[in-house]
Formats: sequence, C-alpha cells, structure tokens
Amino acid sequence: MNSKYLEHILIFSLVLFGCLILGSVARIFAIKIGTDSFTSNTIFWIFILLGIIVYVLIVFFIESLYLAIIRFFFKKKYLTQLTNKKSKISEKLEKIRTEQQVLNHQNSQHKQKIAIQYTQKEFAAFCSNKDLNLLCRYLILYSEKKPLQDIKPITINGLSNLDFYHFGWNIWKHFEVSKQEEISFFLKTVFANYLKDIEIATIKSHLRDDERQGIIKIKKNLT
Repeated sequence: MNSKYLEHILIFSLVLFGCLILGSVARIFAIKIGTDSFTSNTIFWIFILLGIIVYVLIVFFIESLYLAIIRFFFKKKYLTQLTNKKSKISEKLEKIRTEQQVLNHQNSQHKQKIAIQYTQKEFAAFCSNKDLNLLCRYLILYSEKKPLQDIKPITINGLSNLDFYHFGWNIWKHFEVSKQEEISFFLKTVFANYLKDIEIATIKSHLRDDERQGIIKIKKNLT
C-alpha cells in the first residue's frame, strides 16, 4: 500500500481516537450532572461528529490556504518566466530581422556592382566617362526604386534604339524591382535624346526584339 495512504489512515485513526475520547469525556460529564442514558449517549455521538467535522474543516482550510499560497507564488514565477521567454523571443526575432536586413543590403549592393560592371563594359566605347558615370548613378536610383530627378540625358554615339531596348530588358531582368513600364520610362528618360518621341508602351513592346541582333544583346544573366 502506498505510504501516503498509510499516513492518511494513521492520521484519521488518531483523530477518530481523539474524538472518541472527547465524546467519552462529554458523556461522563453529562451523566455526572444527572442526564439520562439516552441523552448522554446522544451527547457522546454529537461530540464525536463535531470533532470529525472540525478536523475536516481545519484540513480543508489548511489545504486551501496552502494551495492559494502556492498558486500565488507559482503564478508570479510563471508570469516572470513567461515575460522572460517573450523577451528572449523578441530579441531573437530582432536579431533575425537585423541579419536579414544586412543580407538584403549586401545582396542589393552585389546586384548593383554587377549591373555597373555590365553597363561600363557595354557603353564604355560609345560615350564619355562623364556620361557613363551618370548612367551608372541613374541605374542605382532605378534599382533602389528612387525617383529619377534632375536627369541629364546621356549622349551615346554608335548605338541604336534596339541596343537601348536590349539594355533595358537586361537591367529589368537583373534587378526585378519594377514592371516593364518603369524600365521603359527609365530608358525614355535617360536616353531622351533618342527615345523622346517614342511612347513608353512602344518601348515596352520592343524590349526583346531581335534578341541576338544589335551590339547589345539579350542576356540570360549579367554575371
């Protein structure tokens, strides 16, 4: 038998024994003051019953008080642990978010570097260093989805509209940050000396014309 049950039986036996003694004392006292046998026996059982009830109430009160104290302190401890856990989760998420932002920034810079190298290779023989630097600066604005403000049209010698279209397609595919209408607007703005009279929708429709023709050709990737 479980030792806990034995402990309960022992305690209850002692309580019952104590109640029997209390009832016997009450019965003896009732007889001494002249009560009849029925009344004295009734008093005996009443005191036994009262003793058991008092014991049960005391045990119930003590256990309730104990549980209340335990719940109070454990709840406080649990809330503290929960707060600490939430704090650790927030710190972890913030760390992940920061790492992702750094990774995105590094990836963006890497793409810009590739696009600039590609642009320099394709246009170096057809424009001045000043215009080439401007074109690369405009590319960065496009890749970061910033407005093209105070744009000075690039002067190009030796390239055709088809070359501009292919260049625009390659850049659009490389960055993948906008719709084709936006890269078409970029081409129309940057190469305004040559495309100012051509509608954006027309430029868009010709971005992939004759892929292997022209000096600048359509590429699967710029690396």
